Amino acid sequence: MYLLHLTTFAAAVIAIPVVKDEFAEGFPPHVLQLKIGDPPKLCNGTRLAVKKTMESLIKATILRGHFEGPNHWYSLAKMDLEKAERVIRNTNKAKNIIIFIGDGMGMSTVTAARIYQGQKDGRRGEEGYLHFEKFPHVSLIKTYNVDRQVPDSGATATAFFSGIKTNFYTLGMNSLAKFNTCNVEIGKKAHVKSVLQWAQDSGRDTGFVTTTRITHATPAALYASTPNRDWESDMDIPESEREKGFCKDIARQMIENSPGRNTKIILGGGLGKFRNVGNKTSRLDNKDLIQEWKDDKYQHGTSYRFIENRDQLSDPTLLDNEYILGLFHSNHIPFELDRNSETTAPTLLEMTTTAVKFLQKNNKKGYFLAVEGGRIDHAHHLNLGAKALEETVALSKTIEAVTKMVDLENTLIIVTADHSHGFTVNGYPGRGNNILGLGDTDKYGLPYTTLLYSTGPGLPSHMHKSPEDPSRPFMNLTGFDTTNKEYLQRSSVYQADSSHAGEDVPVYAIGPMAHMLHGVHEQSYIAHVMGYAAEMGPYSKQTLAMDNTYEQSYITDILSYDAIMDPYSKESLTT
Repeated sequence: MYLLHLTTFAAAVIAIPVVKDEFAEGFPPHVLQLKIGDPPKLCNGTRLAVKKTMESLIKATILRGHFEGPNHWYSLAKMDLEKAERVIRNTNKAKNIIIFIGDGMGMSTVTAARIYQGQKDGRRGEEGYLHFEKFPHVSLIKTYNVDRQVPDSGATATAFFSGIKTNFYTLGMNSLAKFNTCNVEIGKKAHVKSVLQWAQDSGRDTGFVTTTRITHATPAALYASTPNRDWESDMDIPESEREKGFCKDIARQMIENSPGRNTKIILGGGLGKFRNVGNKTSRLDNKDLIQEWKDDKYQHGTSYRFIENRDQLSDPTLLDNEYILGLFHSNHIPFELDRNSETTAPTLLEMTTTAVKFLQKNNKKGYFLAVEGGRIDHAHHLNLGAKALEETVALSKTIEAVTKMVDLENTLIIVTADHSHGFTVNGYPGRGNNILGLGDTDKYGLPYTTLLYSTGPGLPSHMHKSPEDPSRPFMNLTGFDTTNKEYLQRSSVYQADSSHAGEDVPVYAIGPMAHMLHGVHEQSYIAHVMGYAAEMGPYSKQTLAMDNTYEQSYITDILSYDAIMDPYSKESLTT
């Protein structure tokens, strides 16, 4: 009789996969501690097997949400209340700081990626969490630029790395800077120091990792200052500005200037900005900046290594060097979903864990590390929802691995985005519906996907070339494989490249002074939290002891700004 009941129950849940133990993390005690009585009149081995099978089946059913009655939600709430009561403010000084940036990882991306990850793990998805969503401190960040409601990545990275907001498409400069214009006088006044420089000034080792070119907007804001974020090599600078001779391209700034040249470990893509690769000319000056980097380290008597592939990254002797520069692609690192047996570039996880091991090895004063999952943004720009979500999950897994490697008593971890995208999770799809699938129907009964974009290249592929009824221009997606990695979600406005979105983005934090990230803040506040937590930059003991020198300098900057930017000043009226 017991076996009959087991068979009947198993048949009822036959489509539910048995979940792995780690899937249960974060679920209420009444699920995790589920036990049933021993089945009667069976030999010990059979009794144990039957008991374990039923427990697994019942637990799987609950975890998949089939028993989400009132007790389920009360148990979840009770567990969260208990967790909230146990949160203790960590007021230690941050010896180490690691900041993760999901480029373009707005709130809708986090939500969709959470569901996507859960469904990959065999669950319905909505009930799960990305790893960083479990961090105890969460805030919202306002992303607008000084001159734009909706920002670009150069100006947003300047905000959270340097502590000031600035103008659209400028990088490492305050709002005195004029886009696309080299002006030596304004350039000197507009230059701002980043948290990378703050960390080096405090004696910390520093590094950064990205899946983009290392000269791309977000990582470049750590070390470069330029009126145009696209000036990654000299070939990118317009001839009219290049001829002035005092605007260095971003790649040269990284090799020749502080803090770029003093950064201990740099891993990412973009070799083509540092030297000509193959038959392709990317530097008009024909410089080999990689060789210049090597020469600089040799002349200073330091050990170094330049690496170009995954095997070289995993070399056990790599960490014995004092400086590491790894450029694994002439352009960006490939998307996660495009990897195959011929991919030689390491993953974000591999690069980041190597960087952490390297920075942990010998510096008693600590370290600063910035990590960017930059291709989330690139996938969104192309309306490639599946690739954007896979990149987000890869970032989450990287954060999880790093969290296990560090001591959270002295290491502050911050996770945020530079901006959002016009990416929506919409319609009224059923619970557990494939997040990449069809979610609802329009007024004509035609299905559309749960994920859509407001702008981008995805519109034409969804339209009839010659519709019989002009009022019904969209194709019927029934039978389309909308889960394919190359499928472009439909956009409302056709653009070759999707635009960013201007809503606030989340920031998650754990470790020393993480509680300083709360409520709603300006994006520039993040840099100040890092400086305050680690007592560096404007919050170092030396700076604070200088009788408000920093504040006086700030006031001088404001007066300079007023003199230059006032349209009715004598200077403006005579030019």
